[in-house]
Amino acid sequence: MIKKLCLIPLFAIALILGGCSHSNRIDTSSLVQTITAENKSGKTVYNFYLLENSEDVHSVSVEAESLEKAVISAKKTYIPMLTLSKLELYLIDSNLGEKALKTDINYISKESTISPLTYTTFSDTKTLQLFSKDKEALKKVKEHIVLIKNNNNELSVTSLSIFNNFNGKNNGYLSICCISSEKELKSDIVKIVTQK
Repeated sequence: MIKKLCLIPLFAIALILGGCSHSNRIDTSSLVQTITAENKSGKTVYNFYLLENSEDVHSVSVEAESLEKAVISAKKTYIPMLTLSKLELYLIDSNLGEKALKTDINYISKESTISPLTYTTFSDTKTLQLFSKDKEALKKVKEHIVLIKNNNNELSVTSLSIFNNFNGKNNGYLSICCISSEKELKSDIVKIVTQK
């Protein structure tokens, strides 16, 4: 009887520790670090790249009309605990144009759960493909964005800055980066007409 009583606390401790590690794994696997929006056969596909410690790139792809609908769909179908509080980069395929940028930025600006330090840029298709293969792609792109940001005082490249400038405070223009993969990654400034 005494042996059975001793086993109960040990079993309870094992169950608690096992549950904690499982919940931590779920939390980690739900953190989205990068989102890309690309044009595939005339449809917009949003790719959610998860924050992982492994060498492999983990992502979920969702076809949707907007980032808001993509987030809802990804949560419902693939990542129930999806979290955007660690989002660092939102890359939009330049082929999608400014409409996708404006719609998605308006959504991001109203969501308090999304990191206010998200870099938001245009990109060419080849750069977007880096994220499915290269674990260091985020670091490379961020280095180029920071470099051009530091060399140009007028450039607003974080989402927080975009929210503050999006309604045309800079003479109706919003300046963001465009990342290009020509030979090596390059950044250019793109000015977008905003609406008051």
